[in-house]
Amino acid sequence: MTRFTPILALGALGALAGLLVAPACNAEGMKMPMPMSDTPAHFKVVRAVYTTDHRYLVKLLSLPAPIPYQEYFRLRLTVFSARPPHAKLPHARVEIKAGMRHGLKHGFAHGMDSAPRLATRDGVTTVSGMFFHMMGPWVLKATVHAGGKPSTAYFKLPCCGK
Repeated sequence: MTRFTPILALGALGALAGLLVAPACNAEGMKMPMPMSDTPAHFKVVRAVYTTDHRYLVKLLSLPAPIPYQEYFRLRLTVFSARPPHAKLPHARVEIKAGMRHGLKHGFAHGMDSAPRLATRDGVTTVSGMFFHMMGPWVLKATVHAGGKPSTAYFKLPCCGK
């Protein structure tokens, strides 16, 4: 007959907790389940992207080149109708999120360590307080609200220069 030993039960719980916490750790010597880059990403930024439902065209008007590493930066964007002649939509509201996918097909493995601020004037949205704390490819998710259901565009951004 097997006896229940509380010490063994606590050890098993500790091991289980270690499995759950380990992926979130980035201590030296620990292996991460997701690839982490320690070198800058280098690729050309596509500055005009249609939303996934092709209702809008979102254009990046300004973006620092190169994007700074672990420094705040800002970008500017605007929204156009997807149909020619691509009329600017001055009353469109935009929400911004940025994160890294680390191999995930959908969603973000993590976001930024900052909360960007948005200001829109004459149809141009200025996003300040962007902060990329890790090197590698980041994804900027721009959700457009211009009547009807929201529509989303994705930009891939390289991080980072020095």
